[in-house]
Amino acid sequence: MSWIEYKGFDHGAFEFAGWVWGLIIVYFASPLIFYIVLPAITNRFHSRLKIKKNQIVICVLGDLGHSPRMCYHAESFAKLGYQVKLCGYVESLLPLDILNDEEIDIYQIKVIKNYFHLPYILFGLLKVLYQSITLTSLLFNVMENSNYILIQNPPSLPILLIIVILKKFWFKNCKIIIDWHNLNYTILNLKFQNLQHPIVKFMKFYESFLSKYSYLNLVVSKKMGIFLNKEFGINKAKIITLYDKAANHFKPVSSQDEKLKIIAKFPQIFEVSNNFFEFEANKDKIIISSTSFSEDEDFSVLIQALMLYDEEINKSLPNLLVIITGKGPLKEKFLNQVKKADFTKIIVKTIWVSSEDYPTILSVADLGVSLHKSSSGVDLPMKIVDLFGCGIPVISLTFDSIEELVKDGVNGILVKDFIGMFNALEILLNENNGPESLEKIKKGAMLESQERWDETWNTTFGSLFRLD
Repeated sequence: MSWIEYKGFDHGAFEFAGWVWGLIIVYFASPLIFYIVLPAITNRFHSRLKIKKNQIVICVLGDLGHSPRMCYHAESFAKLGYQVKLCGYVESLLPLDILNDEEIDIYQIKVIKNYFHLPYILFGLLKVLYQSITLTSLLFNVMENSNYILIQNPPSLPILLIIVILKKFWFKNCKIIIDWHNLNYTILNLKFQNLQHPIVKFMKFYESFLSKYSYLNLVVSKKMGIFLNKEFGINKAKIITLYDKAANHFKPVSSQDEKLKIIAKFPQIFEVSNNFFEFEANKDKIIISSTSFSEDEDFSVLIQALMLYDEEINKSLPNLLVIITGKGPLKEKFLNQVKKADFTKIIVKTIWVSSEDYPTILSVADLGVSLHKSSSGVDLPMKIVDLFGCGIPVISLTFDSIEELVKDGVNGILVKDFIGMFNALEILLNENNGPESLEKIKKGAMLESQERWDETWNTTFGSLFRLD
């Protein structure tokens, strides 16, 4: 047996050159450097860049994919060089222009639905309580370092209260802008049908009191601005009338051939028939109405007008394809009414299309219909603006402010009831004398199609926010 004598640790065996040790350290430290240190430095650098950049929060308690005006705001501010934080529900695909814009960040707000069919007031209270917690957390995050926050009203409960509190105690330099699409309390009154109801009166007080903390108030009609000044006491200097205008992707078809190509592209919509006829694009007429199937629209007017049209024995009236786009709580009620009517000269088709396809579908209509009856009398329906963007004339129910948008006999026809709507359909679509009447308002709608959101926004509102 031989013994091995231990002579101690030979330090010289590991005496490498300094550069070798450097390589070894870099090798073992590289995961830490590339996965932790560098990302942290980069994120901090980018966040500081964003802090230096002017920022705006745009928030709506609604589906962003079907909130075109708020998306238009986001794009317009991004074009001015603002970092935009766009907050809302994401229930449908957002416009690609929004998704692809590096200046716009999307913050999703969770949708609360009444899955358990709770009583209206109980569900409302629970929804407000839950949203108060989640929105406070979100807004605390997005309002930090933001110069402005722009919210849509309605709905404003509980978001307007939260914003006012956060501004007053934490973010004093963040200015509040309210974009008034309508009045929250009048929409709520559609449910109660009593302006003296305690909940309705509370909502009116809520809107009136909190709106006084705003920096600016955008309104969709001049009459709405007058109302806010007189009824809510908002200073005239803080009110700007910003009319809705169509974005550039709404445009008229250039020819009959283009129209037929679009129709052929959507067979699921236009290849339809009933027991009496099959839709033919060359001779039948297309009527389109966009809707949210809510209580501020009166579909009984359209149904009764179509029933009179269907019963009319005048052979010079064409068959109709009536397309209803949208979804909402009263859709089933409408479909039941259509089924009971059992039309012979009319096919009614309900559809739900993406925000990308929506302008294309509108562009092939011969005539648009607006059934908006206005809870307040001072709002204006965006659906008419979309139709005008495609050069489509409109038959609309009349109310106080509608003449700011639809000029009777110029770009559309204003009616009071189903008889007026039937008379308008009969005059405009009559093959003997209708073409002249329809062509007249068609020219007016084509003139409206030349007015665009970008130009209106920049001259009316955007000029206040340009960065030097």
